[in-house]
Amino acid sequence: MDFEKELLKALSKAGIEKPEELLEQPPQREMGDFALPCFRLAKKFKKNPNEIASEIEKKIKLPKSFTNAIAKGPYLNFFLDESIFAKNTIEKILKEKENYGLEKKKPSKIIVEYCQANPMKAFHIGHVRNICLGESIARIFEANGMNVTRVNYGGDVGPHVSKTLYAYQNLNKEKIPEKIEEKGAWLGRLYAQGAKAVRENPELEQKMRDMVVELEQGNKSLVKDWEKLRKMSLEYFDTIYDSLNTKFDKIILESEVEKEGIKIAKQLQKEGFAYEDEGALIVDLTKYNLEKFLVLKSDGAALYSTKDMALAKMKKQKLKAEKTYNVVGSEQKFYFQQLIKTLELLDKKKNEYCETEHVSYELVRLEGGKMASREGNVITYAELFNTIFENTYKETKSRHKDWSEKKILENAKQIGLASIKFGMLGHDKNKVIIFNWEKATSLEGETGPFIQYSYARAKSILKKAEKTKIKSFNLTHEKEKELISILANYENKVKEAKESISPHKIAYYLIELASAFNSFYHEVRVLDAEEELIGARVALVESVSQILKNGLDLLNIRAIEEM
Repeated sequence: MDFEKELLKALSKAGIEKPEELLEQPPQREMGDFALPCFRLAKKFKKNPNEIASEIEKKIKLPKSFTNAIAKGPYLNFFLDESIFAKNTIEKILKEKENYGLEKKKPSKIIVEYCQANPMKAFHIGHVRNICLGESIARIFEANGMNVTRVNYGGDVGPHVSKTLYAYQNLNKEKIPEKIEEKGAWLGRLYAQGAKAVRENPELEQKMRDMVVELEQGNKSLVKDWEKLRKMSLEYFDTIYDSLNTKFDKIILESEVEKEGIKIAKQLQKEGFAYEDEGALIVDLTKYNLEKFLVLKSDGAALYSTKDMALAKMKKQKLKAEKTYNVVGSEQKFYFQQLIKTLELLDKKKNEYCETEHVSYELVRLEGGKMASREGNVITYAELFNTIFENTYKETKSRHKDWSEKKILENAKQIGLASIKFGMLGHDKNKVIIFNWEKATSLEGETGPFIQYSYARAKSILKKAEKTKIKSFNLTHEKEKELISILANYENKVKEAKESISPHKIAYYLIELASAFNSFYHEVRVLDAEEELIGARVALVESVSQILKNGLDLLNIRAIEEM
């Protein structure tokens, strides 16, 4: 039964043209299940919106599933029959389960490009926010029917590589570790050594530039070490992606698009689209208030822009994508404005480049600097996870002395990952995160473990419940009505999250649902309720557990049944 369609039909019969363009869902259910704002009708009816709302209230013939329509100022609010609403919501969730709220897949393809960890550098806390955001955005797009290709684009050429190579060939005193996890930390230390050497001896800057050129020209010794360290680094990154439950469809490295980018830049010069300025190639974007955009250095070396043009071409022609969403930090905002405008202008001529949108996000900071990095510069993913895991392992072991070590380790790992992922996704992406790992692991408050705990609590009730027929959906307790209202809003939240590219909307929703469920749990009897209510209340708890699981999946967080 589609309540909205029924209501739209009734509004049309009451003389409202295109009511689907006006009807909305109020933020709180006490304001109605649907509302008709009458502002836009004032011109047509030549009356003020308050009068229009009152007149429609008297005129409309409501469908049977609605109990009343109440005019309040310029709004006409519609209220559904509580029992019908509860029945429809619960039955639909339990029938569709993990597919509830999902749209059918569309054939057109989009790309979500995220992570962008550079080989031969540390995988740090900033990458963690990026990968958490990117994976969740991809999942939200998929839930809205979009055909998503996950792309990871990393820089395996450039100054950072020469710093690591320089340190490896001249400064390294350590043996290469055997364990892959330790190799990742070792590579991070190499880069830090190289970067420090350049800071302390500015004359090395030229040496680094020369190394970049030599590598491009195929210096055998450099290429051999570069390939060795790059392979090691990529293998280490794979262990992180696996740990975070992220799988990329395509990993593209800068070295794969560099030559094509240089070729494109030179072709643009021939066509008069780019021009030479002090030996470098420039695209003039001053009339768009975007200054001059450098697309090739004076020594002929590629820049980010050079490679990004080739990447946009590859995405369109080889990956057959209509649009790419690039999850990149806000410090690159102006650069992306320049790049996107350049690609737009190029596409008007040739239609060869993938439409690009910059999905910007802010930095992550640690509260009070309580967690120091052994590298002395950045907090790595490994340091963050190990600190959190140490805490979740200790807590899990103390609560479940009867569990096997394997079960304790797995649960502690999933709670730790939930702490990190929700800590990164439970904030507007355009706001700086002040990350407190101790708060993030709490079972209380706005945390991932709190939502996992709510899910486990619901599953605990369901395990004890016997199969009972639903005799009535007359769920009249205020806590029941609140839960049903929140459950019914899930589909809208998934759409909202997609439209605004904002995983935090799902995170906020899950906190609201988990909080409402915990309040319900403390006030409403389920298994020892009156006989005619047990079946419906058990179904309500099952619906809550299903939506918590569905929502956590959109955030790439595992729902666990025991905590």
